Amino acid sequence: MLRTTCACVMLCAVVRAEDPHLSALKATLVPLRSQDGERRQTRGATPALTRAKHELRDWIETRLSKLPETGDTDVFFQEIHDGLRDAGLFCDACPLSALGYVDETRLRREREFLLVQTSVGIWCGYDDSAYVYAWANGWRRVWSAEQNIYAKTKYQPQTIHGVHISSSDHSGHRLLLTLGSRPGCSAAFEPIYYRIFSLGPGGTSQLLLERSELANVADFPPLKGRVEPDDALIEFTAGGTGYGLSHVADRHYEVQGGRARQTDPIAPNPRDFVEEWLAAPWRESATRSQSPTLREWHARLHRDDGMGDFPDPTLGCAGAAELWQVGIRLHDVPEETYYLVRWQQPYRFTMVRISDHAFPGCAEPDGAATGHRTLFYGQ
Repeated sequence: MLRTTCACVMLCAVVRAEDPHLSALKATLVPLRSQDGERRQTRGATPALTRAKHELRDWIETRLSKLPETGDTDVFFQEIHDGLRDAGLFCDACPLSALGYVDETRLRREREFLLVQTSVGIWCGYDDSAYVYAWANGWRRVWSAEQNIYAKTKYQPQTIHGVHISSSDHSGHRLLLTLGSRPGCSAAFEPIYYRIFSLGPGGTSQLLLERSELANVADFPPLKGRVEPDDALIEFTAGGTGYGLSHVADRHYEVQGGRARQTDPIAPNPRDFVEEWLAAPWRESATRSQSPTLREWHARLHRDDGMGDFPDPTLGCAGAAELWQVGIRLHDVPEETYYLVRWQQPYRFTMVRISDHAFPGCAEPDGAATGHRTLFYGQ
């Protein structure tokens, strides 16, 4: 009986090892392991990485063809994990280069869709891809996100932190929001990416918005987001790249007629609004200013280096419930500047005045206005 059991285990291992899709994937990846010191400008990535991404995806899809509409995704994950592990494609110790390996596949249900995320190794991290499947007598791929251009200035490897799909509107269209950052080994500040797509009822998709900004990636995830059929909201930590404090930045987009337009809010509290107002170009800050005369102050104080600041507590102004004073000394600017901000609930801010001196009557501390705020409470 023991001999029969052993023979069965050996036979199962052979069958698993001889899976043609996994064999092709391994044949593509293994030679890359000896090239981890080459092409550092693209993190070791070449068109061979695209081949590996597609071979990994295709192998998963052969397994996905057997998954029922309401199948157990935990069992499916374990099957994928075991196959990659037994093929020797995970790296047990990759301190710098994961080139030639893959990371765990992630999958979850998003509304009635199935989301699959894969990770293929590069120098100093992994490059993620994402695929969305809809059920139509079987799982059918309706959307994908990959980085497959390997030119020095165009390759943007990504760690995908989230893919969110809205409910459908009256015509069956949805918005799809992706959140990502550039993988790195140690830097606290890296580019983050967020993209908004329109997803049609027939599986068609269109990129509506693509943005990249520098953010503090020390927190996990470094950015958050949510999406509805006609708008998307993103939040991350910005500034403080040199000295001083960082702040929370928000990006809100309304989508109408196939176009994404940024609107309020841009920050969750008065102090963070001041930072965003100073960093934005005047054409944007003008729309959040009470007077065009503030342009001179904006030109004098504008900076987009994200170096941080040294703020005082935000103070409420007596007899004016909507007005708040924010005192800030910018990095390398010895004088403190005072900003009078109108805060209309919940998160609409307007720059009212700027001065070299504190505003009379603004001396009421308020912890709610000074402390950390987020538009994603509970997430």
